[in-house]
Amino acid sequence: MNIFHIFSFIVLPAYTWAYQFPGRMTKMSLNENTVRQIVQKNYLITKYNYNTLLDKINTGEIDSVYFLPKLDNVIAEQKEKSGELYKDYSITRITPVVTENIVAETTKKHVETVFLQESISDFNQYQKYAGDLFGVANNLFIGLFIFSLIANSIRFFQQQQMPNNGGLNNIFATKNINKDIPTIQKANISLNSFAGSAEIFQECTEVVSYLKNSTLYKNAGAEIPKGILLEGPPGTGKTLLAKAIASEAGANFISITASEFVEVFVGVGASKIRKLFENARNNKPCIIFIDEIDAVGRQRGAGINMANDEREQTLNQLLAEMDGFGDNEGILVIAATNRKDVLDSALLRPGRFDRLITVPLPDRDSRRQILRVHSKNKVFSKDVNLDLVAELTTGFSGAQLKNLMNEAAIYAARKGNTIIDEIDIMNALDKLIIGLIKNNDTRDDVAKRRIAIHEVGHAFLAYTFNDYFDLKKVSIESTYNGAGGYTVFNEYQNITDSGLYTKDLLYKRLVITMGGKAAERIFYGEEYVSLGANQDLKQANSLARRMIGNFGMGTRLETFYNENIDNDANPFLGRSFGSSEKYSESTKEMFDKEALLMIDGAYMEAKQILQQNIDMLHIVIDFLLNDKYLSGQEFRNIIEAKEIFD
Repeated sequence: MNIFHIFSFIVLPAYTWAYQFPGRMTKMSLNENTVRQIVQKNYLITKYNYNTLLDKINTGEIDSVYFLPKLDNVIAEQKEKSGELYKDYSITRITPVVTENIVAETTKKHVETVFLQESISDFNQYQKYAGDLFGVANNLFIGLFIFSLIANSIRFFQQQQMPNNGGLNNIFATKNINKDIPTIQKANISLNSFAGSAEIFQECTEVVSYLKNSTLYKNAGAEIPKGILLEGPPGTGKTLLAKAIASEAGANFISITASEFVEVFVGVGASKIRKLFENARNNKPCIIFIDEIDAVGRQRGAGINMANDEREQTLNQLLAEMDGFGDNEGILVIAATNRKDVLDSALLRPGRFDRLITVPLPDRDSRRQILRVHSKNKVFSKDVNLDLVAELTTGFSGAQLKNLMNEAAIYAARKGNTIIDEIDIMNALDKLIIGLIKNNDTRDDVAKRRIAIHEVGHAFLAYTFNDYFDLKKVSIESTYNGAGGYTVFNEYQNITDSGLYTKDLLYKRLVITMGGKAAERIFYGEEYVSLGANQDLKQANSLARRMIGNFGMGTRLETFYNENIDNDANPFLGRSFGSSEKYSESTKEMFDKEALLMIDGAYMEAKQILQQNIDMLHIVIDFLLNDKYLSGQEFRNIIEAKEIFD
């Protein structure tokens, strides 16, 4: 029965009953009938004063007396006289104090005395009936609404807890926890699938040896690690390593993301942890892999919002399961994260995650191996050099290298080829680094020339500082990410591998960054420098502030370190909350001045170098406008040819 049935069967009959029989809800007024008789029958009404009324009562001429509700008037009904067609009525204005005297006289003479009720018109009376009715209906409706809300809420909860109910997953569905626990898997990936650092391969092989020959290690007095933490940037193969370890050791494998433990209701995440380890104990030997463990393993008590009881209880349960009173023999927990710095210290102590394996971005040799792994099912032309591709992809992760090979294959298939050539790989590399190139360039020649001047400013300075940097490409092709042109260069591989960046190297990178603005300044003047240098200024300011604030490369602030500039600082708070007043105003002012002076110096040096080679710039700009892009080698050939002719 819905609310419409209730309204039809209860509310409408009640309204009809009240409307047809109003006397059951309120009394009918006598005054109304009396007045209606007097008016409708056109009775004659005579006015008497008080004394005349008393005389008429005493002489027996009055048959009935009616006191009006306010006791301010009395209507006297006179006895009928034979032969008269009309019955006489009189009205007398009185005060309430004389009521008793009149009643005494009427009682003595046995005259009918009636005190009339308040007179109510038809319209007013029906208004009162309607008000009473709708008041009752309103209360009834509110009660039915509350009842319906409670009933539907109960039904909603029951539906969410039913399996295969066809609805969306609901945050309140907490009863059936078992369905959220991942099932046992059998990994079929070997460690040979991991093409990366030999040291990482050795670490993982040792873990497999622990699991296979646990008795040997126990006899030697060694304890098998209870947990292994894989830490490294995204896409470096942490999940692949976990699956490979389980496969090599012949263990069951359970994979879950830490965010699946986080629920709305406190205690649900902890219950899932218990179910997870119970499932692992029933399927020994077993490896539990928890991806993105920082979702539940963050430092406790950190942050502004302290409503984190659910996450903390989940973390506490995980800590207890890993190193508590339970029997975890034959169970190994492997976790992955790219934010080890935010993890709780209790999670990292020995007995929990005993071993930390750092999985870094691959170096050149590792990239070469990864490219060969992802090239096994592809055919390449003779001009493809994977060693060169490995050199060009500095900073790429394994996942990005796989994506690069896939994009190159797509470019080849787009042309109807099954063989991948060097152009396909270069196009795929440009797409991943720069963005998708626009095929339809609607810019006019003036805009193209300005962009060419800007990009040649960067490229020529990168060529000038060839002791540190290797120029790869300069282009005026427009991309869908908003860039009108781009220049690609990077440090030589030996510098990148060592990680030893000097002040001279970083300062020259700063000069290259300011090269685009400097070139526009030379060709167009100070008043006509475009917005193309906006991103350059952002990068230059960021680099200069890090050089002074983090690397101790300032002149006066040579030993200064600013924690607020570090990208890894304040992992829980926003920049505005994390910044604190640790430094005096004079130190801040000195810091800002040094950063500004360093940028100004780099800008002046860029203008000086470009101004000295203005003729060379004109030649390169013309080549770039004609060809749209130049490789690093083509750029060098143009300059060297110009020097020969000079």
